[in-house]
Amino acid sequence: MLTVYFALMICTALPVIALKAGIGPEFLAWLVFGMVIVKALLLVDHFMEMKHAPRAWRLAAQLWAPVVIVTVAGFHIIT
Repeated sequence: MLTVYFALMICTALPVIALKAGIGPEFLAWLVFGMVIVKALLLVDHFMEMKHAPRAWRLAAQLWAPVVIVTVAGFHIIT
């Protein structure tokens, strides 16, 4: 579980570190999109304890983040 905490901290800090390092806003947006998906999957599996839940429930809980990110990324590409 400690590994999950560290992974979540890294996912939270990585965009800030990238921004301070001078990474461009376009790459930063895609980095944040990726980190949101990783964090959502970790939270569903470990903190919501759905690792051993029925497959349909776990899939439903895990799919919200990719669906939202794909929608937001689609609008990001359009604009």
